[in-house]
Amino acid sequence: MKLEERFKFGILLILIIIFSGISFAQEKEELNHPFTLKESISIALKNNYGLKAASEKITGAKEKTWEAKTLFLPKLKVESSYTHLNEPPSLDLEAGVLTPQALSIEMGDDNIYNAQAVVQQPLFTGGKILSLNKQARNNLEAAKYNYEEAEQNLILQVKEAYFGILVFQKYSEVCRDAVEQMKAHLETVRGLYNAGTVPHIDLLRTEVQLANAELALIKAENGVELAKSSFNTILDRDLNLPVEVVDVFEIVEQDYHLGQLLGEAKNNRPEIYKMRHNIETARAGVGAAQSNYWPQVGLFGNYRQHRGDEPIIEWKEDWMVGVKATMDIWNWGETKARVGQAKAALRELEHLEAQLKDGIALEVKAALLSLEEAKKGIRISKKAVIHAEESLNSAETGYKNGRINNVEVLDSQLALTHARTNNLQAKYNYILSQARLGKAIGSSTDLSSDLFSGALAKGGALVKTEKSGGE
Repeated sequence: MKLEERFKFGILLILIIIFSGISFAQEKEELNHPFTLKESISIALKNNYGLKAASEKITGAKEKTWEAKTLFLPKLKVESSYTHLNEPPSLDLEAGVLTPQALSIEMGDDNIYNAQAVVQQPLFTGGKILSLNKQARNNLEAAKYNYEEAEQNLILQVKEAYFGILVFQKYSEVCRDAVEQMKAHLETVRGLYNAGTVPHIDLLRTEVQLANAELALIKAENGVELAKSSFNTILDRDLNLPVEVVDVFEIVEQDYHLGQLLGEAKNNRPEIYKMRHNIETARAGVGAAQSNYWPQVGLFGNYRQHRGDEPIIEWKEDWMVGVKATMDIWNWGETKARVGQAKAALRELEHLEAQLKDGIALEVKAALLSLEEAKKGIRISKKAVIHAEESLNSAETGYKNGRINNVEVLDSQLALTHARTNNLQAKYNYILSQARLGKAIGSSTDLSSDLFSGALAKGGALVKTEKSGGE
């Protein structure tokens, strides 16, 4: 290898090493980077395949609106043909009055060429084109709200996965504390047993409860890993990539009013707006079906160049312009049946709209009740934790002094673990209910990323989000 080639190869190798190092450092930084809730939502919105599919629906609906607009415009098409006959067309005359002998006259060529341009312009369609355009526009708006609905559902999924990691991590801490408490108590029991002041059964019972606590810790740690895998799946990351999330497990209690929440849901939920546009699409479908009761009138014209279909073999040209009207006089009730189908589809959607509104109202109320339940649960379980801690301290002191037995100490330790778990569960339920309440009222993406901090309410009044569309 020449010196110049070696030099180029060396430079290339150095560049590969440098960029590989940068790539590895970036990957390592990404893996060790703790996710915020807002960042997690942003990544999910960018990567989720369901949202990408919903976006393609919008693109397709936009193309459909342009297709509907073209129905108003004249259509121009070009046609051409070539025909070869086994023999030229001819007129055969028998011998008689007109000719003393039989005669065959060629009427054309055995090669026929034809080329023409045709123009068609609709003049009156009974409102069909207008109805089809209205359908296309409403389908586009419905596709946009379908995307927003998918977006809000995904945001809630991210929150559930994000808070799931946090709650399992905190539950692991509770289980870890329980294991440490049991280990400390086991040392106390073992010391008293060796001194001959407590029976062997106390030692056995304590060892059994320690084993149970260690098993609970293992399950909690596995729960953390499973929650992280679920989080990665929702964000479309590799299932086994490590995950660290910023702890936002804070409770900021807010007072919400059902009437205001229902009003927000009515104004903001994308499902309602999507349904309204679907209803308008169905109403336009009725108009399109009814257009068949009217005549269809259109302007047409063509220009033609042809050769070979007449005795004259030179190219000839002709053109024509006309107006054509067609109308079904009797089709055995086909038009009536189509109109009936369209009206039934419209009534079906109107019934579904009423059902949808009732379902949304129930969803809002259920989320609010769950929130209030969790709020009360936090207060009650917090007191229970305090009492359980005092009870355990008293039991441990009494056991060392011989005033109570080991079973009471073990029960007190279990009671403390349960109280802490219940308090953690109540906090998780509150945060999750707050997130679900945000989704239930159709909050915006920016607002929903801060639901855990009570951003829904400001001074008792809910933040309103403007929507396009109308009643």
